[in-house]
Formats: sequence, structure tokens, C-alpha cells
Amino acid sequence: MQPRLDALRRRFRPLGIANFIVVKFSDIHFKEAANIRYLCGFNGSNAVLLVTARQAYLITDGRYTNQAREQVTGAKVFTYKNGFSTADAFGREMKNNREIKFRGRIGFETAKMTFDMHKTLQHYFPNCPLVETSGVVEQIAAVKDETEITAIKRAVSITDEAFAKILPLLKPGVGEMDISAEITYQHKKLGADRDGFEPIVVSGVRSSLPHGTATTKKIAKGDFVTIDMGCLAGGYTADMTRTVVVGKATSEQKKVYALVLEAQQRACEAAQAGMWAKDLDKVARDIITAAGKGDYFTHGLGHGIGMEVHSAPRVGAQSKDKLAVGNVITIEPGVYIPDWGGVRIEDDVVVRQDSNEILNKSPKQLIEL
Repeated sequence: MQPRLDALRRRFRPLGIANFIVVKFSDIHFKEAANIRYLCGFNGSNAVLLVTARQAYLITDGRYTNQAREQVTGAKVFTYKNGFSTADAFGREMKNNREIKFRGRIGFETAKMTFDMHKTLQHYFPNCPLVETSGVVEQIAAVKDETEITAIKRAVSITDEAFAKILPLLKPGVGEMDISAEITYQHKKLGADRDGFEPIVVSGVRSSLPHGTATTKKIAKGDFVTIDMGCLAGGYTADMTRTVVVGKATSEQKKVYALVLEAQQRACEAAQAGMWAKDLDKVARDIITAAGKGDYFTHGLGHGIGMEVHSAPRVGAQSKDKLAVGNVITIEPGVYIPDWGGVRIEDDVVVRQDSNEILNKSPKQLIEL
């Protein structure tokens, strides 16, 4: 973990800060504290990580005392005492614990800091100005080392295997919710920690909903079924989408599917280090637009994955990111036609020096069940 902490410290001077704080409160969301886990290994749901120029301190509550001591690397571990609120408890520990030493400006993550914690820090440390930052840890974490890529490959492999288990179950009369539940079951049975996100299972005209959630709708003969799934294993996520037809595909279904597949494959081939992410989005978008379906491709081409399923770099028309060696990104163009249906095909791709590596092994040619 030390190289990650040192990479963060190297950003202190450009940011005009002397310290950096990362927070995770269990009452915000069930998700793990990805940035804290990335920097020191702790994956509990309630913690503050304070990084100074020479030291790091992990503060959590009594539920995680033993867990933190087992997991944390590169930081001293402390358990906070009671406070008027969770934020106050953290603030008091930072203020009163004589082993926690820091001074100067504190950088904090605007997307993760609660208003209560911000006020608490201002109250207890009036001489330590708080400095807003955005995406600092995420930009460091966007470049994966080979150990991380191996972990992502394991998550992808489990997801591929779970998808293969799901395919025989896609039949007329089976509910979307049943398939969603089976995905979760298969992920865990095959060794994952859990789903990386709630599975998307949409069928028929509902396949035109890019992020539609599964319902009690029954799959019907002739339906497109779009499944977006990915597990979390060893702290890293996978994210894959496949669209199949239950029964025989119509000529229009085949045409739309072939269009999305071409856009997806061309983008997978085009991805390379040094490329602007928006230009990769354009590769796929131009193909779909030239076929008259541009208005139905309603989201960016993809995003980074790692400890979180949506992370840097962003791959879309408005992205300001540039692809780098070690990025792991999704490439997932789609066409979504209201009252008809939709198609999305998604792979996880490692950006290498002179090419790229597609991690998913699930078939991409149109499957008719």
C-alpha cells in the first residue's frame, strides 16, 4: 500500500495541502469504502483515513477493531470513543488522540464528505483550512498494476461462468426477477464476494431501458433479453452485458444487433494508450450514427472499473480523460428504441502499451435460444 500512499502525497504540493482525508460513513451507502480500501486495505463501512506527509491514521468504530488490525497496511489504527454524532466521534478522536499528529491545510473529497463531517472538522480544527478536491485518489487508482488486473480477471471469469449458467434458464415464462436472483446466487456459488451492482435484466420492449431494473415481467418468445451483470471478488469488480433473443430473431433484430456488435468490436480494436477517451467514444458513435441510430445511443461508451464498478477514466463524448497503460475500461455501445427494444454489448478491456486485452470470454455473436 505504501506506493499508493506515496503517490497521494506527491499530489499534496500541487493541491496546496499538507494532509488528505478520506471518509466513509455506513449510513450513506452499503458500498465498501473503495478509496480507503485502495489506500490501506480496510474494507469496513465506517472509517476515516487521514494521510499526512509522513504518516497515515485509520480511525474506525468498535465493530471493526480486529478487522482493521488484520487488514490495514501503512496506517496506524485507532478506534474512536463516543461522540454526539458519528462525525463528532471521529472529530474528537482526531483532536484528543495525542498519537495523531498533523497540522496545515487538509484536502478532502467533495463527492464523499458529508456536511456534518465538514462542519465537525471546521469546529475542531479551525486553524487547518479545508481544501476541496475531486478525483484525486480515483486518478491514481485508474492505472492498475498486474496484481490488480489479475484480481479483475478473476471477477470477470466468475461473471463469464455465471452467465453460462444463466443462458439455459432464459425461456418463455421465466420472470426477469428470477433471472436476477439466479445471477446473484451463481456469483456467490462460484466464489464471488457478492454482486458488484444490482443485475440488470430487461426483456422485450423493456430492453430499451439502459439501466432498467428487473421486474415480475415474464420473458416471452421473440424477446430481446439484455443482461448486465458483474461480480465483486477480492475487492475488484467485473461488468459485462450481453443481449440474446429467446426464439428466432427477426430481420430487424439481427440488423440492430449486428450494428451494435460492429461498433463494439471496432471500439475494442481502437482502444490504445495515449488516446483521448472521447475519441474512442466517437469510433463507436460514428458507426451507429451513420446507420441512422445515433439518437438511440443515449449514454457514454464506457467507464473505468476497479474496486468500484464506475470509476476513472470516463469514456464518453464529454470526457476529458486520456487512456493510459493499465486502465481497465468497459466498452459498451447500445441502441435503445422505445416501444421496440434494445441491444447492448459490453466487455472489460485492459489498455496495454501497443494494443489492448479483452477480458471477457462470453460469446458476442447473436445467441438465439
